[in-house]
Amino acid sequence: MDRPRTFDLDDANELRRAIGETIRAIRRSETTPEGQIEVLGFLARDGAFSIAALARLRRVRHQSMRVTVGDLEAQGLAHRSPDPADARGVLVSLTDAGRAMIDESRTRRSTRILTAAESALTPGERAVLARAAGVLDKLTVALEHDGQERSV
Repeated sequence: MDRPRTFDLDDANELRRAIGETIRAIRRSETTPEGQIEVLGFLARDGAFSIAALARLRRVRHQSMRVTVGDLEAQGLAHRSPDPADARGVLVSLTDAGRAMIDESRTRRSTRILTAAESALTPGERAVLARAAGVLDKLTVALEHDGQERSV
């Protein structure tokens, strides 16, 4: 009986490269700047944030995030409201139009992935992909846990 193949550094490098290429291929189909899509995603997933918190999440300067939030507001996709925990602060939230846009973007991206998988992959390869999200979620948790231990 064949033993399962081990996962080594070369495999980790290929996985990192493949994930990066896949993400870039999916992003290329978007007409909205990726920074705006990412901010909308944070707001949709986790609720309201301060501009400073959004800047930390995206790893950009506060000034840059203020511009991004201003652009989203001008498009009617986000709005600012007073922060009840900080009288001087504001929280950025999604509008209904912002929620619709991020939902549409997620559906469009997922549809592209499904269509590509159906046209390029065998049924067995698609079965592997069907299990991949759960495996990648576990990997993400381990990577985040490792990053938290190093920062302590």
